[in-house]
Amino acid sequence: MTRISLTNARVIDGSGADPFTATIDVVDHRIVAVRRDGEAATSGAAIEPGTEVIDCAGRTVMPGLTEAHCHISFDNVVSMEAVVATQPEDHALISLKNAQMLMERGFTSLYSAAAAKPRLDVAVRDAIARGLFPGPRIRAASQEMSPSGNLGDIDNNYLQLPRSLAFAITADGVDEFTKAARLAARDGVDNIKINVSGDRDWGHMHADDTTTVIAEEEVAAVVAVAGPRKLMVSAHCTSSEGVKICVRQGVQVVYHAVHADEEARDMLEAAKDRVFVAPALGLPLTMLREAADYGLKWPAERFANLEKELATTRACMRDLHRRGVRVLPGGDYGAFITNPMGTNARDLEHFVDFLGFPPMEVLVAATKHGGALMQRGGELGQLRAGYLADLLVVDGDPLADIRVLQDHDRIEAVMIGGRLVKDRLAEGRRGVERRVAAE
Repeated sequence: MTRISLTNARVIDGSGADPFTATIDVVDHRIVAVRRDGEAATSGAAIEPGTEVIDCAGRTVMPGLTEAHCHISFDNVVSMEAVVATQPEDHALISLKNAQMLMERGFTSLYSAAAAKPRLDVAVRDAIARGLFPGPRIRAASQEMSPSGNLGDIDNNYLQLPRSLAFAITADGVDEFTKAARLAARDGVDNIKINVSGDRDWGHMHADDTTTVIAEEEVAAVVAVAGPRKLMVSAHCTSSEGVKICVRQGVQVVYHAVHADEEARDMLEAAKDRVFVAPALGLPLTMLREAADYGLKWPAERFANLEKELATTRACMRDLHRRGVRVLPGGDYGAFITNPMGTNARDLEHFVDFLGFPPMEVLVAATKHGGALMQRGGELGQLRAGYLADLLVVDGDPLADIRVLQDHDRIEAVMIGGRLVKDRLAEGRRGVERRVAAE
């Protein structure tokens, strides 16, 4: 049995309540008590002998973050062809590296939005779960499944990539989508990803309000495979009609949802207890603001289109948030060179500065709602007795400056399931005290 007590902690517990000072007691994998200042003295509770004590005075202790739109196998993509060229063995190691980097930066849970090859997410998830490597909790995804000619389909009449290398699985009709979903389930995924509508600059399949490229019965076929297997379905979806299809057919995670009209927003609101929306702000914002930093010389029209897209996204997400829909950070990091893997905590800043969400509500979205997204809302994403001990010790106050979570040096400790997987506190820096309670 292992016991750890984090004392003098300024606690943000993930519930949305105001911060408070407390001692957090952890036994093995779980939090057994969150004792507010004065509570121990009143109750007569004391730290048991053999407990490792970490004095967190001056620091914030909060639940670990959930990355809601994660691609551990997308390693700062320059082209989809380059992703295909990476051999599977190398790709698995890259994926593990990225998962561990995100863990070090405070993301204790990753909800995958697609893998670049079969079983990349599955292999990393399983290796971490078996204790072969430290790493975050992962819900593993399939490759993207897309109608021919849509986002991710890089086949042509002269080159047909095998499933083992394809960036996306192309499928047409109920039978093909059913088979693709069943093969993904056989691979051991937790989430099946479908591309319901187009994407910016992808041939004639644009990310607008009118381009919905999938048939509703194809979406229904994937959901029919996922349901009995207790898998989730996630959708790349920008068009309003696509959002409506997703809600009608029981898709649980809608990415982007840029052009959702009033009816689509009403439907999302009505389904707010079972649906999550993640706008993936990081990618379009960095494409607009930082393309020149990467030597990308795009025409003015492209930047104008990005500005229009982002304005539409802002209005939609503010409205969905007002309606009580769970809008989560997670921004397609690694999916393009302007939006590098490891900068994922920038999405929290985007929610504050771009969308105008209060910092506390952003933290709730990234912790409490993240736990629900991981399908463990009753034991993950908050600092409460009985919950899994997934937490961060932060040198600073994220409520005063959300950007502190972007500085991985100031995330001084990361705990997953009661195990310290990052531990700068052991160095005794800035007077942090560690001791073992006397026998």
